[in-house]
Amino acid sequence: MSRPSSHASALGDRIAGAVLVLLAVAAWWHARTFVTGFRQAVGPDVFPRLVCVPLGLLALYLLVRPGINARWPGRAALLRQAGLLVLLGGYATFLEPWGFLPATLVGSVLLMRLFDAAWRQALASGASLTVILYLLFEFALGIPLPDIPGLGV
Repeated sequence: MSRPSSHASALGDRIAGAVLVLLAVAAWWHARTFVTGFRQAVGPDVFPRLVCVPLGLLALYLLVRPGINARWPGRAALLRQAGLLVLLGGYATFLEPWGFLPATLVGSVLLMRLFDAAWRQALASGASLTVILYLLFEFALGIPLPDIPGLGV
């Protein structure tokens, strides 16, 4: 199998940069539709917009200065990346109907399994991450999260 040229690597970086710039702009634009609760100091649009700024800047950097020693990922890495995109889409889809706690637990466990963590490690780490994120958003930042339907948790 021959090595891809640096031109192909630069093209891959530029494609990724263009897609990520579009994603950052679309997420920024979509965040403006989030409704702020009554007397809520920090609105729900703040976190997505905080993520959009570095994402957009780093994506622009990929467009302007693509990596020269990069190599195109192999089949396994591409499949893992596709799995990650499906997982993130599923998380966004199930967050509202399932609520934050179950959707985040399932999403984080599957994410860790996708990157070869053992089931025991994935479950323990996923549960810890879910609780920490819940406490951070609900209590430290005061950002309400979707409740588990029927429980009001």
